[in-house]
Amino acid sequence: MLRKIPAARPLLAFLAFLTLALSWSLGTPLLSAADEPEQAVRAMAVVRGEFSGAQQVWNFAHWQSTYTTPDYLETRYRLPHDLVRAVAAHDPACYAFNEANTAACTVTSNTHRIAQAGATALSHMNYSPLYYALVGWPSLLLRGDNALYAMRVVSALITALLLAAAFTTSARRGRAAAVGVVAAATPAAIYFGAVVNPSGLEIASALLAWASLISMTRAESAGGTRLSDRILFTVAAATLLLVRPLGPVWLGIIVLAVFAASPDPRARLRAAVRGRGARWMFAALAAALAATLAWDATQNTLGILPRPNATYTFAKGASMTLAQTPQFFAQMVGLIGWNDVHVPTATTYLWYGTVVALLLAGLIVGGRRERLVLLALAVIVVAFPIAFEGYSGASYGVGWQGRYSLPFAVGVPLLAAEVLGRRLWTAEPGGIPRALAKTVGAVLALGYLCEVWWAWRRYAEGLGSASHYLPTHAKWTPLISWPGMIGLAVLGVAGVFALLASSSTFRVAAAAEAAEQDGDAPEPPAQAPAGSPGVESLVNKL
Repeated sequence: MLRKIPAARPLLAFLAFLTLALSWSLGTPLLSAADEPEQAVRAMAVVRGEFSGAQQVWNFAHWQSTYTTPDYLETRYRLPHDLVRAVAAHDPACYAFNEANTAACTVTSNTHRIAQAGATALSHMNYSPLYYALVGWPSLLLRGDNALYAMRVVSALITALLLAAAFTTSARRGRAAAVGVVAAATPAAIYFGAVVNPSGLEIASALLAWASLISMTRAESAGGTRLSDRILFTVAAATLLLVRPLGPVWLGIIVLAVFAASPDPRARLRAAVRGRGARWMFAALAAALAATLAWDATQNTLGILPRPNATYTFAKGASMTLAQTPQFFAQMVGLIGWNDVHVPTATTYLWYGTVVALLLAGLIVGGRRERLVLLALAVIVVAFPIAFEGYSGASYGVGWQGRYSLPFAVGVPLLAAEVLGRRLWTAEPGGIPRALAKTVGAVLALGYLCEVWWAWRRYAEGLGSASHYLPTHAKWTPLISWPGMIGLAVLGVAGVFALLASSSTFRVAAAAEAAEQDGDAPEPPAQAPAGSPGVESLVNKL
């Protein structure tokens, strides 16, 4: 029985994350995510061979954008009329940024857009075509709304696959590592992976890159790095490099942080660059890096302004970004939509309470190098957007969002959980780690469900003074109905909770599988490093 159950757990993890993602894909209005109309247009254009389009400058009289200029660049693409019409019909202008309005307003407010729909549509995105090719192909087979929904579902499938791989490879190292993955996969991370937006793929691939590289550098067997971890890291890192312009920066942060926090950085680095598949890994990553640098150098992927802003200064940009930092933290957890679906207080407290608890625990039980890396990551989460916007805002505009920070921010709970599991939980086998994992799983499940319920209220009833807490006066209904949306979310969090409650079987199964393949007996679980405090001794010290 033990041989059969662990083999199914990667599939169960995939199904759990997929149901969570589909609750967003099918339960929220089409094109209701930030920049989703433009991203969908580019995806449908890329799969038709139109990679660049025709750029034009849009001017807005008596209006100042968040990019500190009254105009910005747009790109026009040629598309079939039914797809242009679908984009026009679901334009979110009537309810975006106005949480009192429901998504039902599009029925009447977009009639003029539908009447004017022709054979072209606008986008201001010119990122690498990888993501758009992956999710845009359903528009070649389906028409109108069906094409848009199918593109969302494909995005959700890819996100679920990456998150399940991260969970599976982490769970082999114990419950703490699995808890870190669940804490890193915030509602916002899954949400953007469930709509048409490359940020979702960027976040999910970064999370898998963190998890697989940690597994590579913490390999416990005498044989060193597992080939499966190397393959996962190669796929995740190459995807991260190719999806959005700052991918090389994120990958650099991931590699430096993971190796710096490893028990023996030099030995771990030597093990990572040798062995089966190492040459193929470096060749694939070099090709991905060359491709992304070539695309960024020729396509102006970061630029949205037609000209530099002459009045912009570093101090101005840094102060603007610093003032928005609290909002970035809200966006990383669950400020979704067009930043108009505000995070429920319960979700904020439950999620950040868990992440802060993991961080503090990692700082308490970790070694000096591990503490420095964790603190440095926490500082980077705050400081990087400020520095980036200060230096680049004159040319690229001030438009940072919390989701842009998630590719490196997810490393905080992942590394903290790894330190906690390696230095503390392995010294206390049995009920304590399992009870803590169940507690964290229940807390995050409650926070996630609060977020889904709040999003449904916002789109179905609005969040004005006349809104209701129960779905008795809904003006807008999701494609799968509100019970379907909530039901998928409940199934997803229940699946993740069940996996957390039994994640130790991953490790046993992995050891047994490796022993069968190599003809060796499985090694016992690693013990905590000498001098690492157990739970009882830590409590006595406190």
